[in-house]
Parts: sequence; C-alpha cells; structure tokens
Amino acid sequence: MFFPMLNSPPVPPPTGSRAGFSLLEVLVACGILVIGLTSIAAILPAASSRLAEATAEDRAGTLAANAYAEAVARGLLSSDIFPASSSGTTCVVFGRVLTINGTSTSIPGGRVALASGTTVSGTVLLTRIDQARGFVLEDDLTYSIPTTGETPNNSFLNSGVGPREYKDGVCWGGMLTPTVLTGTVGPGSVATLSLAVFKKSGDMQSLTLTPTSGYYSVLPADAQTRKKYAKGCSYLLVLPTSAAPTWQRINASWTTVTGSTFLTFTGTQLFSGSTTLAIGFEGLLRLDERTIVLD
Repeated sequence: MFFPMLNSPPVPPPTGSRAGFSLLEVLVACGILVIGLTSIAAILPAASSRLAEATAEDRAGTLAANAYAEAVARGLLSSDIFPASSSGTTCVVFGRVLTINGTSTSIPGGRVALASGTTVSGTVLLTRIDQARGFVLEDDLTYSIPTTGETPNNSFLNSGVGPREYKDGVCWGGMLTPTVLTGTVGPGSVATLSLAVFKKSGDMQSLTLTPTSGYYSVLPADAQTRKKYAKGCSYLLVLPTSAAPTWQRINASWTTVTGSTFLTFTGTQLFSGSTTLAIGFEGLLRLDERTIVLD
C-alpha cells in the first residue's frame, strides 16, 4: 500500500490564475462606479422636471374632457350666454384666467365680451355654474395639521360647514366665437368653442406683433416676458383688427443678442395690418377647439 507523506509540498495553482485583484484594478473600478453614479445623479433633476410636466399634461387632459362635459351639462353652450347687446360682438369669454376673476377688464380688443352673468350685472352664467369652484379640477384637496394622532384633518370652507377645501390648481376658461361675425347670436348659430386649460390662475400679458419678413417682432421684447407668455409650442390669443379673435400655436420664439424678440406661428400666414394685438397667458397647458351649434 502507498501512504502519502504528511509533509508533502502544496500543489501550485494552475498557470495564469492568481489569488485576487491588484490595487490598480480596484481603483479603476471605483472610478468607473463614481462616474456612473454621478451621471445618474445628474439626470435626477431633469427626470423630476419631466415627471412634473407629464403629471400636469395628464391632469390638463382630464380637465379638458371634464370642462366640455361641464359646459354641455350646465347649458354654457347657449346663445343666451351672449350679452343682450351682442350684435356685432365677435366672442364671449368665461371661466378662470380669461376673465381675470370676472372683471370687465378681461381681454382688450373691443369685440370680446364677458359671458352674460360673469359679473353681478347679469344672472345667466351665475345661475348655471359656481364661479368660484366650477372651473377647476377639484382633486387636490387640502388638509389641516392634526390635533391628535398623526392623521391630518379634512379642511372645509365656511368655518367647517361648507364643501371640501382644495388647492387652487389646474383650471380652465372658455371662449365662444360665432362663425358669422355680424348680426345677433341666437339658437342654431354655429360657433367655435375654445377650452383653455391653465396650470393655475395666473397672469396675462398684452403683446404687440409687427410683421417682419415672414415672422413677427414682439413688444415687450425682453426675454423674461417671452419665456413666460410666448414660449414655443404654447398659444397666443390673437386679436386682428379685421377678423375674429383666434388662438394661434407658436412654432418658435427667440430673443436676439440685441434684445429684439421674434416669433412664428404654426401653419398660418401673416395677419393684415401694420401691428396686431395678442394676449399671452401664464401657465397655459392645453387648448381644445370644437365646432358646436348653440342652443
């Protein structure tokens, strides 16, 4: 029989193998890991911003559908929404932002009126929809600080006896523009319904557009005003001197190094006249237009 020796030498490792990593390899791996983590951290703010935009767009689509259903159900698409003296009036506006809280100083131009009942002088719109709560998306409720425990308390208006309180967020406004711009608006008249959805109740800004070699120069011309009220892919409410007010989608807008501001519209020609008045809106998310027959 063969008995192995107790003090036999260790078996050498196979050729080409080794026991571990060198220090240089560890440092290179750590460097690659740091670069990867830094790249991921750099895109987190952009991802967060895109997620917020996607959420706003989703809520805007929901509110646009709700707004049309609300307008139909509450009789807002009716000829009596137009003021009694609406002969020759091009369009009426109602809702949030477009009317600046229901004052008569809403949109300039002379041919734009508030819907009958937007102010206390009328009653039609006031009896059909709640002016305070009827033009918002009521899904962002507010809560008060809990007095006991950790569960927040529901908040109610009118010292706790009114309806649920919510944050004043995504809201909408409507504009009705008759197809025939002359004569009195009545039942059976054809009109265009424009539903504008806003991120919140914001401001509006009057802009003066001047045709310049196939595009428009804009006043005020500062970059801050352009980015707030006339950025690309948004809309302007254009008020031509000899035509009906119309919503126009901005194809591109820019400010030159000399401080001049210009913009172009999507699929439209230049409006007649040396200058054209337009209105820009803060936080405009969406615009839907439908052709309807007034009741």
